[in-house]
Amino acid sequence: MNKNFWQEQMKLHDKLCFLAPMDWYGDSAYRQSMKRIAPHIYCISEFYSADWLIHSKFLADSVLPHQEIEKPLIIQIFWKQPENFVKSAKIIEKFWVAWIDINMWCPAKKVVRSGHGSSLLINEQTAFDIVKALDESTNLPISVKTRLSFDGNQDLIKFAQWLQKAWAKLVTIHGRTAKQAYTGSADFTNIYELQRNLDIPVICNGDVQHFDDWMSKVQNLAGFMIGRRSFWNPWCFLWQEHFEREPWKQHGIWFSNGIYHPTLGEMLEWMEFHAAELVKTKWERKWSLEIRKHLVQYIKSFPGVKEYRKRLVTTESIEQTSETIAEMRVRFQSDLLKRPGFGEIE
Repeated sequence: MNKNFWQEQMKLHDKLCFLAPMDWYGDSAYRQSMKRIAPHIYCISEFYSADWLIHSKFLADSVLPHQEIEKPLIIQIFWKQPENFVKSAKIIEKFWVAWIDINMWCPAKKVVRSGHGSSLLINEQTAFDIVKALDESTNLPISVKTRLSFDGNQDLIKFAQWLQKAWAKLVTIHGRTAKQAYTGSADFTNIYELQRNLDIPVICNGDVQHFDDWMSKVQNLAGFMIGRRSFWNPWCFLWQEHFEREPWKQHGIWFSNGIYHPTLGEMLEWMEFHAAELVKTKWERKWSLEIRKHLVQYIKSFPGVKEYRKRLVTTESIEQTSETIAEMRVRFQSDLLKRPGFGEIE
């Protein structure tokens, strides 16, 4: 992989857009669902412990394989010892991924107490040693995702400049401090200033509603990242202006305030696709527990949602799920081209 990968991508796209790393969400099936609708996005995996990847061949063989549609795939890892990052990178290299991203952003208390994630914002030397060791030991490019600071008392520009000096090729900043976690509103003022002080691309994350929302905010940054707003909504990466052009215009693509509203048929199709892809990589019991949270997100605006919600949150098999979706399709056969988000179905 070319270590100037992002600079080359910037020549192809005005702005880069990413699916954020999300624990318990961003697995292969989820990424495929997003890329199937928005092939222009870059997907980042769930964040994996470098130590676990080293000591569990089962874990590595479970989470690192991916499909062609997901490429170029970025794998995010966390830990605190540089040597563990180096060892895990050797394992990751075998799975033909494009990039390794280092988690210096997670604010979870158990992660911070262990010296991982956003605690590296206040353990700067360790942070720099990790990036440098990885860059020297793998042909894969290295990037970092972090936050504005740990508690408001750290110098973001100085920190990021040192990451750049250690040969990080891209940085993503979540617009909150680690102490804020996900409370309050994301602030991007310092991130715009950071890009003016770095030679590498800066990506922004936090409170991203949809593509059009971020194109109005991204300013001088190289791109943006959408995380929680993608729940149930793989259409969040689509932008209205693109679909107002021919030949898309003739298909009547529907947006409201920058948000694409899928038809009932599209919602059912993506529920079915997501469930089918997830079952390929998870054993039945784990699959049933994980798919439930996705399915109930998809049907938020679904007519008769209460009736089907109970069945979908207790599904035990792909067969049960497929039967429920098939029943929905039959019951609402005449409404499949209507858009629940616009209240077109009683």
